[in-house]
Amino acid sequence: MSKPAVINGDLNNTSAMRQVERIEVDPAYSYRSLALGEEEDDAAVRAKYRPFLLSPEVTAGDWISKLELSTAVKMAEEDLQKTGERLKVLVLYGSLRER
Repeated sequence: MSKPAVINGDLNNTSAMRQVERIEVDPAYSYRSLALGEEEDDAAVRAKYRPFLLSPEVTAGDWISKLELSTAVKMAEEDLQKTGERLKVLVLYGSLRER
């Protein structure tokens, strides 16, 4: 008896993929944000250095707000508790072609 032919012509090459371990989602951190609110932030600093922040009306319907980032939020909060300082994040915003 012959074995059936294995076709490995799939686009994602799943036959060569290693086993992926699922990360358990902590529901306490699901869809939470550690972003500074307007009331916690200095208005001048916010206007000058955070032009990428959108209004709450825009972010409510934005696809980014629907991302599930509980593991990243949990890690950032644990780091904040350990060091007492917020993580520093570089945000690349806009295009050099416009300058």
